[in-house]
Amino acid sequence: MDDLQTRVLNATQTINTLTGYTAIETIKATNEALEAAHTASQVRLHAARQAYKSLTTHRAATQREVTTLLARKDSWSPLDLERFTTLYRADHELEAQVAAASSELTEAEADEGRLSAELNAGILKRYHEEQIWSDRIRRQSTWGTWGLMGVNVLLFLGLQFVAEPWRRRRLVRSIAEGERGVLEEVREELGRVRELLDRVGMTEEGVAVERPVAVEAQPEPLPSSEESVPVTQTHPEAVDADPFLQAPWKQVLADPALIKAAAADLCSERHIDVRMRDISLLALEGAAVGAAVMGGLVFALLRPR
Repeated sequence: MDDLQTRVLNATQTINTLTGYTAIETIKATNEALEAAHTASQVRLHAARQAYKSLTTHRAATQREVTTLLARKDSWSPLDLERFTTLYRADHELEAQVAAASSELTEAEADEGRLSAELNAGILKRYHEEQIWSDRIRRQSTWGTWGLMGVNVLLFLGLQFVAEPWRRRRLVRSIAEGERGVLEEVREELGRVRELLDRVGMTEEGVAVERPVAVEAQPEPLPSSEESVPVTQTHPEAVDADPFLQAPWKQVLADPALIKAAAADLCSERHIDVRMRDISLLALEGAAVGAAVMGGLVFALLRPR
């Protein structure tokens, strides 16, 4: 605790030295000493006045009594003579005391006046120095305010033209990295679809090559005709399995059984013949929809708020 108080006092002294308040503290201490001396001089002046007034009153009473005795000088008795002698001696002593008291009073008044003038001058000097210090602090505060405003402007510009673009680039980079993984997955899926389509195309070419052979081999009961049976059964099966596709749409909507059959057929394992161009269009449409969805997400994330 003592160490903390010492540090606080040292910090206060350092701040006062830097701001120029130390001179004001010195003037304040001088004024306090002058004020104490002025108070003591006032007490001394009051005592000197009381002593001078008391001695003056006592001497005036003595002089009146001496004057009364001198007025009846012809009828003095031995006691009156002794009283006159005592009063005369006392008046002489009182005269010296009054002179000393007068000198003390004069000195006390001069001392009190001097200290009062010095105290007034010290108060005016302190007021003047405090005004100068206040103006200096006000100017420094003004420059400090301008400096803080400049720092705020620099921080704002730095955030707007350095930090914010960096944050946006980082956000875009993170989103791009996330999209890269998604695009790689889409490419892998497209590669699988392309391989599957290539296999389907090769199978269709093999079927197209074997189909004339099967037609030519119908008159003769050869074993090769058995291999053409699954190929010839694919088309009728695909055609016969879609009765709801050939019905009008009003009839399909009116018949719940057809709707259930159509919904079940969407998840069935039925084989259909699809052209390579249709598969490519479906893949491109899926990629375009995925790109549009990701672009919308990126725009929503990067849109300024």
